[in-house]
Amino acid sequence: MEFIVVLAKVYPKNGCRDSIIEISQELIENTLKEDGNIDYQLLKSINDDALTFVEKWETLDALKKHMASPHFQSFGKETQDFVENMDIQVIGADEINL
Repeated sequence: MEFIVVLAKVYPKNGCRDSIIEISQELIENTLKEDGNIDYQLLKSINDDALTFVEKWETLDALKKHMASPHFQSFGKETQDFVENMDIQVIGADEINL
């Protein structure tokens, strides 16, 4: 099965990680209901304050629709003052069944 994986690493400004996590809850809930979404998680680093969204999408079109969605756009606006930097990787993947 082919799919799209997104690793979106967010580096919060000092003291802002919990605010981003709180704002993320609505984004995650709404995204998991989207057509074409396979999985959507937010992980906290044990080494620093970084947060990583780990996303799986059926198609690139589904990912593009997500990025245009009201809840994604709202998340970006609500967190813009809390984020120092971001690193986003979009990976085309094929599942390996071992």
